[in-house]
Amino acid sequence: MIAKWIGKRVVMGIMVLFIISFLSFFLMHAAPGDPATAFYGGNAQLLNAAEKARIYEAFSLDRPIIQQYSAWLSETLKGNLGYSSREGRPVSIILMERFPNTLLLFSVTMSSIILGSILLGTAAGMKTGSLWDRGLSIISIATSSVPSFWLGILFISLFSVKLGILPSSGTMDIRGDGGLLDRLRHLIMPASVLILTHVGIYARFLQESIKTESRNYYVVVARANGVAEREVRKGVLRNASIPFLNYIGMTIPSFFGGSIIVESLFSWSGLGQLTVNAVVTKDFPLLMGSLLFTGLLVVVSLFLIDCMMYAVDPKLRKGGLK
Repeated sequence: MIAKWIGKRVVMGIMVLFIISFLSFFLMHAAPGDPATAFYGGNAQLLNAAEKARIYEAFSLDRPIIQQYSAWLSETLKGNLGYSSREGRPVSIILMERFPNTLLLFSVTMSSIILGSILLGTAAGMKTGSLWDRGLSIISIATSSVPSFWLGILFISLFSVKLGILPSSGTMDIRGDGGLLDRLRHLIMPASVLILTHVGIYARFLQESIKTESRNYYVVVARANGVAEREVRKGVLRNASIPFLNYIGMTIPSFFGGSIIVESLFSWSGLGQLTVNAVVTKDFPLLMGSLLFTGLLVVVSLFLIDCMMYAVDPKLRKGGLK
């Protein structure tokens, strides 16, 4: 049963990655701009017809687009993501250099958001009409309405420019040793921006889920039969966590989209900043590799969320999920 369930998730993940790669490849080539001109950057005036043809031939840009995609997909399945047209290095090496920074930012922010949402949402949902209840509703609307780039600029102006207590960009100090404390100092602001712009709406969702679950008939019956309040609340929280986990899974892709903005704003050397740079320079091999790798992270994250839902929801374990 478990093996069959996991197998379905793996097949679905592969299909999602294929769709991502297909749409990304064709949309990328449909975008305006010339990759050969972008390759030369500020020296585009030096590009002649012969050199442009050489660049197109070197990166197979002179072939029909369906042949380009087929060739790229074939090489990707062999583990070869090609070479960056700007850096001249293997795309896989560049991605692995940036991946630890994105993983660090994602793991710290998402774990903090989930933990904070559980604490705030549970406290507010279990006490309808209390100060916690009303306060969280106001806070969630306020924080979710603030654009991440605006909050990031505010943080830089306050903590870096005015107070000078936190670095404004990068992942480590060029004068430091790049140790744990140095990385944490650089992580504080980008992580805080992502946490503050997401934790309110996540907590609000859990809060409303708990309220809805508390009004169900089985809760009234359990209390009428003298079931301990602690056990009643445990059951309510367990059932309310199922739609909450589902909501987390649905919002993970948009979370990665928001992290791209934050990484670019704080020059956090991760996959998000790499993707933006690849778009600007029309570095097709690097952009495709970055999008595919990010898509893989999203698929893996969704798989972990599904595993958590499988563990919490008995209906899934009994074959309710087809």
